[in-house]
Amino acid sequence: MRAREYFESVRAEVIRLERSRSMLERLRAREGARAQTYGISSGSSAGGDPMDAVGSRIDMEGRMAAFVARAEADIDAATEVLYGRDGRGGLAKLKGSRYSDAVCLYYVQGSTWAEAAAEMECSRQWCRALAAEAFSYIDRVGWAEVKDA
Repeated sequence: MRAREYFESVRAEVIRLERSRSMLERLRAREGARAQTYGISSGSSAGGDPMDAVGSRIDMEGRMAAFVARAEADIDAATEVLYGRDGRGGLAKLKGSRYSDAVCLYYVQGSTWAEAAAEMECSRQWCRALAAEAFSYIDRVGWAEVKDA
């Protein structure tokens, strides 16, 4: 797998993970927020069982557990390629932290190019160029060389 393809797959997982976490937060918020009714109840439970929302969220968390674990492992592996096992190696050591930071911000943290550019204090085009050069470098040198630097 080429470096760009790998980091694009990591970005897709990061975005999916953030959306899933956001959905869980909405479910948690829904558990505590119940509409107040002032009318006369017809005897049936119009609002349903309050524990249904809790049960739904817990079921979803259970279904997501394996995905979350895999996504976090992939994020850790991508970070290791960029910064090494100890945070002082990887692409940052071999090519420079500007390259690894551009890839990390957009692909590993899920930022937009505008957000990455603002963080790095450069243009979006320059961030894209740094990432493209980083991918070319990783493909040229090899994954093992970069990861073990």
